Parts: sequence; structure tokens; C-alpha cells
Amino acid sequence: MKQFTLFLLVLLLACPLWIHAQLSKGTWYASGSIYSPLPVAQGLAGLSYFEEFGPVEDLFISNLSPEFGYFFSKRLLVGTRVSASLYSKNDSFDGKSIGVAPFARYYLNPQSTNNHFFVNAQFNLFFSRENNFGGANAGVGMTHFLAPGIGLDAYLAVIEPDFQIRSNTQLGLSTSLNVYLNPELKGTRKTALPNLQRGTLLIGGTSARAQFGISSPRPGAANLNALTIAPNLLYFVNSRLALGGAFGLGLSGNQNFTTTLIGLSPRVRYYLNTDRHQLLFLSGAYHYDRVKVKFGEQELDEKTSRASLALGLNSFFTSNLALELAPNVNYNFDDESLQVGLDLGIQFFLNPKRKE
Repeated sequence: MKQFTLFLLVLLLACPLWIHAQLSKGTWYASGSIYSPLPVAQGLAGLSYFEEFGPVEDLFISNLSPEFGYFFSKRLLVGTRVSASLYSKNDSFDGKSIGVAPFARYYLNPQSTNNHFFVNAQFNLFFSRENNFGGANAGVGMTHFLAPGIGLDAYLAVIEPDFQIRSNTQLGLSTSLNVYLNPELKGTRKTALPNLQRGTLLIGGTSARAQFGISSPRPGAANLNALTIAPNLLYFVNSRLALGGAFGLGLSGNQNFTTTLIGLSPRVRYYLNTDRHQLLFLSGAYHYDRVKVKFGEQELDEKTSRASLALGLNSFFTSNLALELAPNVNYNFDDESLQVGLDLGIQFFLNPKRKE
């Protein structure tokens, strides 16, 4: 957690573009939760096809998980997350699931200069062929604006993952980057130009989450705790070239077992054109992942390495926000499998303050 706190402080010090954002009626809210291995985006949707070059059989995966909302007043935000997944393996296996998660959020101080506190409640409904269940969460949070339209949300909530399982209450703390387009920003969403320059930071996909069990569903069982930290950062050395990487750390378990996930991914991105509403880019990355599981005296330690390449398009809502569409290929060196994908997400750009 100290590493993630330091990362946020670096963002704040490196980007002196402070704004005094006011929440207003008519503002659009958007977020996403799909992990995308290459474009460092806040994922909304993705398609993947794995071709068999080794032990991995042909597999088609489709994911959709956007979250949208609308401010009916400067205090009240109402919205929902809609998720759908499809897994198909050689026409022999199909897995489908659908989720709906409506939420309502009430801001306590919408006239604040920048830090806006809120209370939030959300229901989660999940449907699949194997299982249907419903859960909920409720808590308090804060929205801090890093740039026009970019809100860093922190949320502390009490979580009931499944109403069918009693005594399974959890406490969760999460942070994420989300979109807030007020009426003024919406008016320029079709003509906005980027301001890419030396010192611009690309931080799409950065998040942190911690979840701790308060009560156990089974007598004598230990609660499951989890911590995930995933900073992503690209630094523009000029208006076209950005260098950086992503780091992922996941810790979970209880007194009976532990799971550790570590990921490291140096990345490079080059824009083929500049000063237009829509920009084309080439992006490449190397990924190293390690999973270590310990259960009693047994221990599993697996390592994988991959390389990926994408040709993508950014369409800018503002100079700080862009919708990203990125066809990509991903090659796994360990099992010699090739993944062809199409990612849809949102990118967040923090531009340095212009010199007068």
C-alpha cells in the first residue's frame, strides 16, 4: 500500500493542472472494470481468440463491463454496471454469464472546490447457467478531480457478496479513475484536440483494492482477505513517444493458504499523427507474470512471459480523456499460443501545465 500511495503522490507532484471542478446536473459518469493486457486502458469491452500452437486449444472469449451514470442534480448520481461474458472452446464448451449492478450515489458537498464526499449504495445481480445470486454494497467515498473530466474515486464499503450465504460480510476499500463529463465538456467531445507533449502522463487502468472478511460463512473457517495494487504509467518524452510500464501485485488468502500474483510489463507507445481529434498509435509490451500458491505443505510456483503488439485509435472527449479501440496480438512464449484481441477502453492523460 505504501508503494501505491507513493505512486499517487508522484502523479500529484508531476501534474500541476489543478482544477476546481463543480458537480452539476447533466454530468455523465462512466467507468469500466475489464483488464486489458496491452493498452493500459480502463476497459469497457474486449474480444479475444486463442489459436492453438501448443497445448492451448482454440478459445473464444468476449467480455463486456461498462458502468454508466447520470447526475439528475448536482448531488444525485444514478447509474448501473452491465456485464456479460462468453467463453467458447472448440464448440465443445460454452460459458455465459450476465450481471446487472444498479447504484445510487449522493454527494454531500457538491460545491466544494475539488474534494467531493459521497454516500453510495449498489445491488449486484448475477445470472449464469450454473448459478444465480445477488449481493450488495454500501459505503462512503470521495471524488478528487485530477484534470477536467478525470475523477479519482476512493470508496470504503461494507459488502455482502451473496445474500444466499449467511455471515459472509466483507469490508472493502478501492480506488479507480472514472470519467465525469459535465455539460460544458460534453459540448466539445466531438471536436476536442489532445495536448500531448513532453511530460504528459498516461495513467489509464491504475487502481488499488483491498477486501477483508468480517465474518466467516463456515464455523471454524478463516476469513479470506485480498489486496490488489495495479499502477500503470506511461511518460511522454515528446508529443509522439511514450515509455513506461505496468506493475501488478495481488495478495490473497487466510491462515490455511496464500496466493501471490506478481506482474511486470515494460511498454512503449508511438503516435503516428498529432494535433487531431483522432490519433493512431502503435504499442508494444513485454509481460512477465508469476503466480505462487501455498496450501499447507504444498506449493505451486508458475511463471509466464508474453509479448504483445497493438495498432490502436484514440478518439478524444477532452484533451485529457480518450476512447480507445485497439486490435492486438499477444504471443505466449511458454505454451506457444497466439491470442488475437480487440480492446475497448478509456485512457486518461494528465498534461503538464502550460508555460505562460
